[in-house]
Amino acid sequence: MNIHEIEKFLVLCETLHFQKASAQSNISPSALSRMIQRIEDETGERLFERSNRDVTLTPPGVVFQKYAEQIHDLWKQSKQALSFEKGIVSGDLNIYCSVTAAFGILPEVLDEFRKKFPSVHIKLRTGDAESALGQLQERDTDVAISAIPEVFPDHMDYLYVAQTPLVWIKSEPPPSFKAHHIDWENTPLILPKRGIARQRFDRWIQDMNVKPLIYAEITGNEAIIAMVHLGCGIGLVPEMVLDKSQENSSISVLEVSPPLKPYTIGICVKKRNLKNPVTRAFWDVAKQFS
Repeated sequence: MNIHEIEKFLVLCETLHFQKASAQSNISPSALSRMIQRIEDETGERLFERSNRDVTLTPPGVVFQKYAEQIHDLWKQSKQALSFEKGIVSGDLNIYCSVTAAFGILPEVLDEFRKKFPSVHIKLRTGDAESALGQLQERDTDVAISAIPEVFPDHMDYLYVAQTPLVWIKSEPPPSFKAHHIDWENTPLILPKRGIARQRFDRWIQDMNVKPLIYAEITGNEAIIAMVHLGCGIGLVPEMVLDKSQENSSISVLEVSPPLKPYTIGICVKKRNLKNPVTRAFWDVAKQFS
């Protein structure tokens, strides 16, 4: 087997779904299946259990995954070390962030980084902002743009980027809302399902000693804005996300007191990854914008 087959094996380990893994690997599901079969033939072990619905790692598959990750990491480090010996920083840089961060935070940093390090291949994945720190725990994520929790993990570091208020929003036409006009027990609320914003809402509503009417719990700030736009209720989102939304012209911000504690946004890395020349190079460039 070769390093490309090991990479595709690891993608399947993460997705546990042949269709998703093949799409990420840019090959057909049948080609991926044949590749996994070849790896199983070479190891002499069945690495995955397959059914019509599920794909799961077998105990030998879990063992092989551990060593495959080490092989893949060593391969990446060796390539970067060889380039670094020549005075060149090259390799892959895997970034995870929300769509809003991709448009509102990354462009300046990436523009400067690509000018200084044109040999680095940037891989950008977008998704739920509340998942950013969790994504940073994954093997294939080097940098994440995330809201910073009050208790930040010791094994990570971050650069301050911005602060943005958490705001309550409603679809137009905007009434003249004040805090005492909102009946929290009878007004449908559209809330983030998890994450820092939800934690701050839960503490905030508890302090107000009311039982809220929760209409929907949503993953993704953009989805909350879409539901508010449709008139489903009032929603809670970071102001930065609203400012970048295509729907912001039809959304009004409500005056609510007391306000929720604002978000702090940061560029986050695992501390041990700063030994990686590519991650360190990005970190040093990002410092100029923090």
